[in-house]
Amino acid sequence: MVPVRLNDVAHRRFDPLKGSWVLLASPHKNKRPRQGHKEAVESGDKPAYDPKCYLCPCNHRANGVRNPQYTGTFLFENDYSTVRMDEGEYDTDTCKKGASSWLQLTLPGLIMADSLQDCASGLLRAEVVIGRCYVLTYSPNHHYTISDMAPEEVLAIIEAWTTVYARYLSPDNPVRRSTTSISSHGPSFGDETTSNTTNLRYMQIFDNNGEIVGCSNTHPHGQIWITSSMPDEVRLELAQMSKYRKDHCGRHLLEDYARLELDRKERVVWQNDGFMAICPWWAVWPFEVLLLPKRHIRGLVDLNKAESLQFAEAILHVTRSYDNLFGMTFPYISALHQAPLNGTEAEMNSSYLHMHFSPPLLLPSVKKFFGGYELHGEPTREITPEAAAAFLRHSGTQLPVCADNLKAAQPQSQKGAVLVGSPDGVFCRGGTSTWWERVLRTSRWVKLWLF
Repeated sequence: MVPVRLNDVAHRRFDPLKGSWVLLASPHKNKRPRQGHKEAVESGDKPAYDPKCYLCPCNHRANGVRNPQYTGTFLFENDYSTVRMDEGEYDTDTCKKGASSWLQLTLPGLIMADSLQDCASGLLRAEVVIGRCYVLTYSPNHHYTISDMAPEEVLAIIEAWTTVYARYLSPDNPVRRSTTSISSHGPSFGDETTSNTTNLRYMQIFDNNGEIVGCSNTHPHGQIWITSSMPDEVRLELAQMSKYRKDHCGRHLLEDYARLELDRKERVVWQNDGFMAICPWWAVWPFEVLLLPKRHIRGLVDLNKAESLQFAEAILHVTRSYDNLFGMTFPYISALHQAPLNGTEAEMNSSYLHMHFSPPLLLPSVKKFFGGYELHGEPTREITPEAAAAFLRHSGTQLPVCADNLKAAQPQSQKGAVLVGSPDGVFCRGGTSTWWERVLRTSRWVKLWLF
């Protein structure tokens, strides 16, 4: 058989963070004509203030509470939280009796056998989840996204995350015990938000950016859910990282992976002294990015001042690269994973701070869907992570950031913005022809797409 390059044929790639696989389609699939649904491109024209927006300063939210005249970040407990602290306790005996009564009602004359009761206890499991849900608005400017912000404004978001995380760390958490100082910046809390933290297991920070990914309010904001349970995605990652650390003499999976990618370079989108953005080897979404610190950092409270700024630079670069890629406000879902709020010392030391960016778009008006094979087989992707990384590298911008003298950057204008790094050095947002369209007409870049 004639030897072939891996990227020239369909193949599977292993995801060591989840212990699962992703199928990369043959380049032949990209020749398929698309006649299906096309997404409407979201308009970037929004006012700086919207009197109907529930999140703008001084406006009333849906429950009647009025927002303050905030000028930076603004944190409040979600008015319609998914989880609450006062849900009560779940009686497992009641559940078993309920299952037994249901069977007796639906199967009259039959008596549930002991073996069936055992099945019910094992198969009909449930547990109450308590916790709190917060909304963090990033800016009072309704028309902003993160990519429009100055580095210091993104840094303020990270400081708010860090403050919330620090306040909810269990008193017995090794991360709390080893933290000498915690940022005094960020939101303030009432006494009720810092009590009874021992029952809370994890804090999930995430952002649904764009209507296409389910964002119900386009004012720049993210969410923080603090729960008594460990989310499944986080649990899988922590189990894989713990196993790797045990099998590799205390080394960390993501720290080893970061060194490997820095050596190979082909999937690196951007880096600074402390962080790197990569399209991971096992990426599922077309332009998926994994943001990693270059050293082992368990959680936000482990970041020093310089690293917090480097983290802000990295987030800003990724989001601007996304927007520049197609010349539009780019939708994505982001999530930050870190050490649990409450756990063993082994769990804390196996944790590694990282941030996922999962954008759904394959083309400006083509969304990647999870079809029958993806939902009930395994995930697939159409372009290689190496090609996606190359596109993002060429769509990136130089950030006006100096670690010694941080200055606010002017937001990019909506029209006529110059893009540094595009194939011809010019990019006109909102024009009749973007560099992306020229890419598709240039054989050299089409070949890169099928890398």
